[in-house]
Amino acid sequence: MLLGTRQIRTSGKGSGSIELTLPSDLRDLVGLPCRILLRDGSRPDIVLQPDLRGALGAFQALWQSVLSVLVDGARHWPLPLDVFAFGLQPRVSQSQIPYLCWRDGLAIAGPAPHDPACVSRTLAAMFQAMAGELGIGDELATDFGASCGYLATGVHPSADAQRTCDLVAASLNTPQRPGFAAEHLGASDGGGALGAAFLSSAGPQLRAARDLFLGWADDPASLSLLRSAWKRGFSIDMNGG
Repeated sequence: MLLGTRQIRTSGKGSGSIELTLPSDLRDLVGLPCRILLRDGSRPDIVLQPDLRGALGAFQALWQSVLSVLVDGARHWPLPLDVFAFGLQPRVSQSQIPYLCWRDGLAIAGPAPHDPACVSRTLAAMFQAMAGELGIGDELATDFGASCGYLATGVHPSADAQRTCDLVAASLNTPQRPGFAAEHLGASDGGGALGAAFLSSAGPQLRAARDLFLGWADDPASLSLLRSAWKRGFSIDMNGG
């Protein structure tokens, strides 16, 4: 991916110091150690490889927290890296393949407060990835992931997930509002997204969402009827009927 063209500059002949101004899209990588590789040849390339182990560690820690509140019984289930797609920038729409964004991982790896949008996107991918193991089929996995990200943070993980998220929130029989647990994302003393309080507080809603989707998996017709009724109600509201 070509991100632009920049000039190599030096602070003075003989100093050995050179610098390269990188595009603004890479601003979140400031301060990360990078490996510098030279691929020699007729058209040599200089490659910068950022050290993203901090982001990966945050993903792994959040995955374990998700397991602790959603999967019945203790089990060893490492983060299945092979089922995810990875990229530096967030995706703007839902995908059939769970997607983790390195920028989100870096944000979560840092100290709280943690951006609810970053956490929502990351949780959506993780819940989508574990849907099959919970008994929720592929046809519902994307919506399940997005809904769980929304319930935990109060932020839709993508614009096209809003209708599904709102439908699920309205269908749950729980006293908490979506994003009830998000207050813990701003608590530096509680660890933010990686602290015990965040997903523990969201647990009742997330388990209710799991049970709701399991019911829809067993009875797809009920979901179709609910979606139709929701669309009619939404249309009436929009048209002022």
